[in-house]
Amino acid sequence: MDMNAVIIFSLVLIGIAVYFWQRNKKDKKLENGQDNSSQELHLENVRPGGLIHLMNVGPMMEEFDVSILSRSVYRSGQNDEWYELEGEAAKGKVWITLEYDDGLDVTLATRKLKLRDIPVNRSDLDTMDENGDGEFEFEGKTYYYEVSSEASYFSDGRISPDNESFFYYWEFETDDSDEFITIEEWENGRFEVTLSHPIKESQVKVFSLGQ
Repeated sequence: MDMNAVIIFSLVLIGIAVYFWQRNKKDKKLENGQDNSSQELHLENVRPGGLIHLMNVGPMMEEFDVSILSRSVYRSGQNDEWYELEGEAAKGKVWITLEYDDGLDVTLATRKLKLRDIPVNRSDLDTMDENGDGEFEFEGKTYYYEVSSEASYFSDGRISPDNESFFYYWEFETDDSDEFITIEEWENGRFEVTLSHPIKESQVKVFSLGQ
């Protein structure tokens, strides 16, 4: 074997060794839950312990910091999946929902209501289900029926059968889609009502990702 052949053969061996070393390093990172893409300061990468800052949100165009307490996963049907960040701000609890639909859609909830707070009862919800239509007035705005479906909830983002809860939800929105009301009926018969509105990613500054 001449010298050129020896050099080429050595380079091939070095290339193969480097490839397997890098692949092994990447596999170990994935096993440990580490991935370079998940370390970027993006909202979808935030986990419990993270800190974010919201800018110009709500009718009063408020700004405040939010310390993230938990990140939960929701699923509906075969393909729908969304995430909820529960956080603590100086004004109280807030909830940020993230869903991918031709990009990242973000909604902010700062109010949890009771079913009795809105002019809708269980019979009304059944009728809306049957008709695929309906509306109601709340605090001077009209909310229109958008969708209803069954869904699953996984607390703390831990997806496993022993951590799965089920509920049924109805979603309503204003004509200009600037506010949403979501009604959830859980397995135990408990109702949760959430008032939220959309925000842009540019209104969120991520300071730290947390865990």
